[in-house]
Amino acid sequence: MKEGFHFMATGVGSLPHPNPDSACEVVFSNMPEAPHWPQLPKLGPQEDMINQFLDGMPGLVEEGGKPFLRSPYEPLEEWNEFFSRYEEGDLDYFAIPPEKAQGLYRFLELVKGHDAPFVKGQVTGPVTLGLSLQEEEGKLSLFNEGLRDMIVKLVSMKARWQERLFKEALPKATSIIFFDEPILSAYGSPYMNLYKEIVVDALGKAIQGLQGYAGVHICGNTDWPMIMEVGLDIIDFDAYNHLSSFILYAEEVKAFFERGGTVGWGIIPTEAEALGGAVIGELFEKLAEGIIQLKEGGIAEDVLSGGSLITPSCGTGLLSMAEAKKVYEGTKEISSLLKERFVS
Repeated sequence: MKEGFHFMATGVGSLPHPNPDSACEVVFSNMPEAPHWPQLPKLGPQEDMINQFLDGMPGLVEEGGKPFLRSPYEPLEEWNEFFSRYEEGDLDYFAIPPEKAQGLYRFLELVKGHDAPFVKGQVTGPVTLGLSLQEEEGKLSLFNEGLRDMIVKLVSMKARWQERLFKEALPKATSIIFFDEPILSAYGSPYMNLYKEIVVDALGKAIQGLQGYAGVHICGNTDWPMIMEVGLDIIDFDAYNHLSSFILYAEEVKAFFERGGTVGWGIIPTEAEALGGAVIGELFEKLAEGIIQLKEGGIAEDVLSGGSLITPSCGTGLLSMAEAKKVYEGTKEISSLLKERFVS
């Protein structure tokens, strides 16, 4: 078998569990080849996908529990320290504190006993973070060039910090870092006046410096050819709802695969109603049909296989623990079925 992912299973990020041990158990038992650390939003707002990644950000102020940013470069001493630490490559300065990522720190303890070839982390992407934080005047920080540059550097360093932790815990494993960009599901809508150049530049700079695989997770439809211009190794998306719209871009998808790109097929629904009616056999056939369609479009089967991951359509933090377990078990099962079907 050639090197590659070959429909390996991994997860997106969040789980609904009230403690990290039970969450890690679900991950390890269903995604042993590419386990990921669990984000645990039920533990409190500090584990929210925005709050979790704010430490080290200069000019950050909280009022009424809501964070916002002062205009650059105020206060000057915070900005000077930020740039100094960034230029020095001081990854510890950009660490996520234990109280904001209990799942990460417990995961790092537990993963040491595993022999997984891959280990996965995640960080909120610069576009989503920049469109979630406002300036003092109420403007979105992504549209302030100075703030955008800072946010890109911040998430990039947090991703590199995770890679270092993974290498210490599991020296032989290759890291995978997803930049979670749920807000890009609204790209192109009348409600989002966002230039393509900002998206491509911000994501492209954020992934620079990573040693392993850099991916993006988008839990919806978007401008896929734009995302393929970024230079990402992996594009993970909600294939349950948007498979047909993704493979419409057959030529762009073919070029992405052939230059070594990987697609994460998020085929297991993470919406409670859809999950309740989901049938594994039907989900498998739906995805297999899409794979065959791409194969018939000229993508070699070994290229498709090596460049495919299987994931849930999104995180499971809003589900019950029983529902989350069903999502993870379903991801594992479809991964196995696709390996039997397409991997020789």
